Amino acid sequence: MKTSYKLGDWVVICDRCGHKRYASTCRHTWDELFVCADTCWEPRHPQDFVVGVPDNQSVPIARPDAEIPTYETTVFKAAVRHDVVIQLDAADGLEADDFIGIAMDNGAMHWTGITADTTDDSVRLKTAMPHKAAAGSQVFLQRAVTQTYNYLLSTENEYLVTTEGERIIVL
Repeated sequence: MKTSYKLGDWVVICDRCGHKRYASTCRHTWDELFVCADTCWEPRHPQDFVVGVPDNQSVPIARPDAEIPTYETTVFKAAVRHDVVIQLDAADGLEADDFIGIAMDNGAMHWTGITADTTDDSVRLKTAMPHKAAAGSQVFLQRAVTQTYNYLLSTENEYLVTTEGERIIVL
């Protein structure tokens, strides 16, 4: 471009292409560049204005973890492979569906359920012993958690209704 005098206009260099231009034929961009209005200028992309929508990831009904009581005892009489009934030193209060873990002679733990309430410290296992367990082997007992929650969620998902008709607000 031949730089001739133009009253009230300046000669500038485009920040993108480097050509000499009059200031009246250039524009500022959104990122503060001074560029040619006809060739180098482009509008800001619409994706620059997208705003994220907050995502509420909170759990609607939160309760603390239930504490599962665990007890320890030992095998009273040695158990052999395929036994489904074993005798413990103490099996007071165990019920059907409680869990029992028996330390076997091979070093593994045999976790299984109890099929019926205990009698005379004898326990009937849901699955047979895969290996033998000597007398005095460690046994872990866990009570089955059988809590039921009698709540109905309202149609607006704003509150819970107990079986007694009490409303509990869900935040």
